[in-house]
Amino acid sequence: MSYLAQDQLTNDAVFAGRSRACTVQQAETFKDDQRPGYVAVANACLAGDGEIYNAFLRMNAAGPGIADKADNGDGTIGQAKITDADLLSLVQSFWPTVAGLYFNADGTPRGATP
Repeated sequence: MSYLAQDQLTNDAVFAGRSRACTVQQAETFKDDQRPGYVAVANACLAGDGEIYNAFLRMNAAGPGIADKADNGDGTIGQAKITDADLLSLVQSFWPTVAGLYFNADGTPRGATP
């Protein structure tokens, strides 16, 4: 795995936009979920929370095999090698992680006083 490719993906504007678009699309589904933490992530995405988007972006770039797939082997990447299906799978698999990082099980922000 190339950390250079992972870093390049994280900083690639098109990959970031595609990750954000997938996250927003999935937020439309998860906003109606029965798990409050998942709903909280969805609402944050739909409201344009950049911190949440960046969490997904960083994890997407670090996803299993993603940097290797994008790596051209010459110090450059081809973000288009990452398919929309790859991004969808990544965002769906990371949703519980992001929910746990930012929200309690009841949907309140981590560190918030009840």
